[in-house]
Amino acid sequence: WASVDGSLEKFHCDRTDLQDVPAGQVFSPPYVQATIAKKVRVYAGDAGTGLDPIHVTLKGRINPEASWESIGSGDLEYSNNNARNVRSNAVFIESTYESGDVNYTYAEVGFPSNDAVYSDYEVSFSATRNYNSNRLQFAEVEIPGLLLPPPPTPPPTLSPSVSPTVPPTAQPTHPPTPSPTAAVADNAQAVNTILYPGSVESSGCSRTVRAGSAIAPTTEKFFCDHLDMPTQDGIWVDSLTFSPAHGKLSVAKDLRLYTHNNCANCDCVDYLLEGRVDASSAWEEIGSGDFPWRDQAICRNSRGITINSTFESGDSDLCYDSVGFPSHSTPYLDYKYTCRRTRGNHRYHQVGRIELAGYILE
Repeated sequence: WASVDGSLEKFHCDRTDLQDVPAGQVFSPPYVQATIAKKVRVYAGDAGTGLDPIHVTLKGRINPEASWESIGSGDLEYSNNNARNVRSNAVFIESTYESGDVNYTYAEVGFPSNDAVYSDYEVSFSATRNYNSNRLQFAEVEIPGLLLPPPPTPPPTLSPSVSPTVPPTAQPTHPPTPSPTAAVADNAQAVNTILYPGSVESSGCSRTVRAGSAIAPTTEKFFCDHLDMPTQDGIWVDSLTFSPAHGKLSVAKDLRLYTHNNCANCDCVDYLLEGRVDASSAWEEIGSGDFPWRDQAICRNSRGITINSTFESGDSDLCYDSVGFPSHSTPYLDYKYTCRRTRGNHRYHQVGRIELAGYILE
């Protein structure tokens, strides 16, 4: 699991008496949509450079019963003069489709002409830098690529149903709610968060730690330091811009914040949420105002806890607050979340996770 957990916790393989046999791993993504691989990216571990893999081969298959097909192979040339990455499951990699995380040492092999569609992948390494080494280690493997939309649903049957239509009820239905839920296309996918996976960019912070943790599916916290940053009427303001990896338009319905492990005065209590349809468009407001927890004592979440939430609700076993947008129906591609004030107008802004439940449009 350490090879694809998004952190710098390393993967280790003992190759004693197997130096001439490629070491490999098979990956089956947890979604049913087909994909197109465009690159393989490998982050170096913390041990000596002799344990680094230096040649990679990528294969794919359309299902577990199908044969493996070659996508490509190539030599791994590492960045940062082969500097070592610290080993930690609390240091998260913040990469994009275009680039690995430049803060860490990695190597990449591209397959720009590949357009074959697969669901499973096999990554294998034929050699380490020190051929005589009986160990192979690295921190993370990434396979940047394209996530294809699911196939259309089958057409309706032409045969009539066996059972007759249920008759109408004798009692009238309840009156509509004061804030009706806006209609969304029938083929929209309801998700617990529109934002993850995706890229995160921060602004208004003199120092940012783990920007990717702001949307990662755990309570490993995002940290923003406002030291020496300008204020607005004496208040520090910072923003996070999100570009979801699915690359599709979406409709936001519920904004959730999970608390971090300490510093209640570092919680955001006044927010602004905006969206835009593409990178060249202006930001448009979706909602703004106070979180209900502004003047409340709120429990804390330990760091690194996996969050189990749904479209309908946040994780009830954890501490979080939310604001909803039931009448909002405008689709956007990117989102911008601005913390306009922390509870104590604190130098630090921290959050365990940000979720934006909503619909992804197909």
